[in-house]
Amino acid sequence: MILQTLPATSRWNLFKIEGQLDFAAAPTVQAALVHAASFDHSDLLIDLEDVASVDEVGVTRLTGAVQRLVAERPSLHVAFVATDPWLADVLRASKLPTSVLIFRSGSEALHAIGLNQAA
Repeated sequence: MILQTLPATSRWNLFKIEGQLDFAAAPTVQAALVHAASFDHSDLLIDLEDVASVDEVGVTRLTGAVQRLVAERPSLHVAFVATDPWLADVLRASKLPTSVLIFRSGSEALHAIGLNQAA
């Protein structure tokens, strides 16, 4: 599993997960996400495009962490990029706050949140 947090040139930070998003990786992903959200008051774009293996435990832990972050900081905006149809469907079916956006492509997400204009 590879986790990357990259500051963007706008109010969004990129949190990229590569490799596994499963029961074994879930605690690390949760801790890293909380850490990434504590950097500053930027919003989070969570990129799941390069997740190779995923299970329901990993997704549940990830969405639970996002729910807690948004509850603690209501001004936080979160968006997901999930190109895998199963993963996108599971995210949509989860109990994420309505303010959390889910996109099927990186370009769609960048356009919607305005990052393509910041570059």
